[in-house]
Amino acid sequence: MVSSWGKLTAGYFRIVDFSIDQTSGDRAHFVRDAEYHRRTLEQFFDRTGHDYRTFNYLGEWHSHPVFPARASLTDTFSMQELVDGERGIDFAVLLVVKLRFLFGLIASTSFYRRDSTPEQVKLTAD
Repeated sequence: MVSSWGKLTAGYFRIVDFSIDQTSGDRAHFVRDAEYHRRTLEQFFDRTGHDYRTFNYLGEWHSHPVFPARASLTDTFSMQELVDGERGIDFAVLLVVKLRFLFGLIASTSFYRRDSTPEQVKLTAD
């Protein structure tokens, strides 16, 4: 059981792990491999002791290497479909990243809720 993560204020989330799918999609088109991510989540939950109140799936992320680092219309429709669908997902977060010209990252984060308009959320690094 991981215990050194510290408490967060309600409404805040800390990204402690993420997966990278290097086999699907290309520089201009993201393809989600559900089976790959299912296996990755199983491994993550095994490592964190299946403590779903502390560690859980937050959402999706991908890069926009040749486009602005913000959710595209396709991204927005896909995420809204995810939370408005039949799977009982109350909310999801989409993180879009892009390498900055010599170093660092540019990123944007969008929050999606059932029957709501997407909202931009503040992303901080600690």
